[in-house]
Amino acid sequence: MAMLMRDPDSWEEPLEFKPERFLASSILSEQVLKYIPFGSGLRGCPGANLANILIGTAIGTMVQWFDWRIKGDKVNLEEAAGGMNLTMAHPLKCNPVARNINFLASN
Repeated sequence: MAMLMRDPDSWEEPLEFKPERFLASSILSEQVLKYIPFGSGLRGCPGANLANILIGTAIGTMVQWFDWRIKGDKVNLEEAAGGMNLTMAHPLKCNPVARNINFLASN
């Protein structure tokens, strides 16, 4: 079994050092898309499951312990022009305000 980066079916002269393969002019070529350091299966990212759990926990904690405030009354949802994906023209900036929760208070 050939390694992905040395597979002659994927690369012309796979054992030669040719960094020009990855120049910006060839970014959209199919060959460049074959190099994915953490793909899927046995070579997948070893921390992906842990990251998914920790992100959910972190977001849940922030929602539980903070109130979130924005400047002004409304969020500007205008989109920036151009690019491969949509981005906000004016990034959303939220300020966390700690909640005053007293767990030890008696009724």
